[in-house]
Amino acid sequence: MNGLFLQGGGAKGAFQAGALYAMHEKGMDFDIISGTSIGSINGYYVYTGNLEELKKYYTEFDMAGAMKRYRISDTIPNDYIIDELRKLRGINPKVKAFYVNYVSVNESTLNHVHKNLVGLDKEESLKYIKYSSQLPFSCPEGEDSVDFERALELYDPPVLAAQFGQKLQNGYYDKFNLDGGMMNNNFMEPFLKETVDKLYLLVLQNNFKIPQYLLDKYSEDQLIIIKRKEQYKSNDTLNCDSKFLNKLFKEGYEAAKEII
Repeated sequence: MNGLFLQGGGAKGAFQAGALYAMHEKGMDFDIISGTSIGSINGYYVYTGNLEELKKYYTEFDMAGAMKRYRISDTIPNDYIIDELRKLRGINPKVKAFYVNYVSVNESTLNHVHKNLVGLDKEESLKYIKYSSQLPFSCPEGEDSVDFERALELYDPPVLAAQFGQKLQNGYYDKFNLDGGMMNNNFMEPFLKETVDKLYLLVLQNNFKIPQYLLDKYSEDQLIIIKRKEQYKSNDTLNCDSKFLNKLFKEGYEAAKEII
């Protein structure tokens, strides 16, 4: 049995996609998948068996153009991605479990939630993937919304985290369902319950370290990390430039080919 962990990281998910495509060419299948944020989106392509469409999404789809259609206020829009997933057909029967996680906000408290999408209908599955990839955003004081180019200029994770914390305490985000990576971007707990022979970790975080709880359960040769050689920049999360996405896809493809 093979396991697949897909970390969150926004547009950096193009690296994951390239690695997944190389694995697809190799004929690899996965029994258990866990995904957060963009990892849940990429995981859905694997779950539905649409790896050719995954490649097209990152190498041909005009992601920046899609984002420019939106005004951005309290969350980064992800409707256009969900619409692309809605077009996919099929289910890969070899996937026994596909877990995604998200954050539910209630009375100014963040609650970590995870769902297994196997057996759910398409719209319910897409609902949870939307939650998992719904990143909060804060506009400058006096502005209700900004365009995508302005959002790129403003994207500073520590600043946005502080602004989110203040709005959270004020109750602004009550009843929201938000990006799972806010609480757990190392969502590998499913592999404690679901034991696999090999666990492939497609990480998008600089300086990633395997959690001790995994090292306690699996030997090092069972845990295969596929990651970028270069460091990511903080604003790469929203970098939807087609040249950047194609570059990352190619890097992910080559990184996986070296390992598998």
